[in-house]
Amino acid sequence: MDEDTASLKTQLYAACEEACSGDPDRLFTQEDLTALDVVPPKDIKKLLQLIQHLTNERLFAPVHLVSGLAWRLRPVAEAAKYKQLTNHDQILVYEIIDAAGAEGAWQQDIKRRLNVQDNALRKALKELETKRLVAQFTTVENISKKMWIKANIKPSSRATGGPWYTDQFLDEAFIEVLQSVVMSFIKNEGSYLSKGGRSTRSVSPVLPKKGVIHGAASEAAIKSKKRAAEAISGGDDAAMAPPAKTRKTIRLPLPAGYMEYPTTEQITANIQAAAVAKGQPLKQEHVQELIDVLVWDNRVEEVRMGNRVGYRAVRISRQNPSLYSKPGDEDFWEPRSNGLTTVPCGKCPVFDLCEEGGPVWAGGCEYFDQWLS
Repeated sequence: MDEDTASLKTQLYAACEEACSGDPDRLFTQEDLTALDVVPPKDIKKLLQLIQHLTNERLFAPVHLVSGLAWRLRPVAEAAKYKQLTNHDQILVYEIIDAAGAEGAWQQDIKRRLNVQDNALRKALKELETKRLVAQFTTVENISKKMWIKANIKPSSRATGGPWYTDQFLDEAFIEVLQSVVMSFIKNEGSYLSKGGRSTRSVSPVLPKKGVIHGAASEAAIKSKKRAAEAISGGDDAAMAPPAKTRKTIRLPLPAGYMEYPTTEQITANIQAAAVAKGQPLKQEHVQELIDVLVWDNRVEEVRMGNRVGYRAVRISRQNPSLYSKPGDEDFWEPRSNGLTTVPCGKCPVFDLCEEGGPVWAGGCEYFDQWLS
């Protein structure tokens, strides 16, 4: 290799490093490499020569796409590891494991792709493991599979199960705790507490129940004016307003058009601030998985807020609670008091049409049968 070729090769590699600084997994096609302006556009032969040199030095990793051939940039430190390989089998096995990345490569898949004997494959893997270039691990999908990965990277969350698995077993208790935290936050932020008491009924000043009017009745009838309080004699049997009926504090939905329902980002920040998942690095995509499960269980629903997506708790239908996964849990916003308060007739939209022999009647009401059962 002459000096000009070596210089252009270094410049092309440096230009690729700068181009993929924001995306390490970026692929470069021949058109992309030409657009870097390192090699003259018409000198395709020179460009292909530089690509071949970089590929031989393991600085370029070829990738076969449907549209054609592309190349992925490989760091200098990773390319130097290929110099430790002593035979062709080690190189081929390590290339497959290197290309698999964080997902890892299945030993049987490596054997099928290389079409080698078991003894040769096990020998190559043993030598690579001795040189601390690869490591074996198991996936949560199938613990009997022998998977291999580069020794300097960690398996992906898909392979290990992420924070939901402990020692390759699903941590159901941990998931339920986090779901309750998410559900509580969505319910509190997506509703409001109603603490007001019912207003007292006023007594009509025109027609009092009891009392003696001071003055002629005819005069009061002629003037037709409201009588003042002092015009009515105060007695033990005077009309008294009933005492205010206090109502228990209940949680009610927010009005239509509300645009501040909690988003995934806010829910993630709340979990991190509460330090519920100590030792487990929960990311936004992990919290989104919890929310998706709640949506599938009909406990939470999406709310479009412009270009954002919020979430609110679903108020369980008392007419048909069997549609929900946990009809008896704390998802009911209002506690049940007695059977009469949950009768479906009180919320029936066709109550006025309900009659014996009519289009809607109690004998054929499916919600009424569920309430009775």
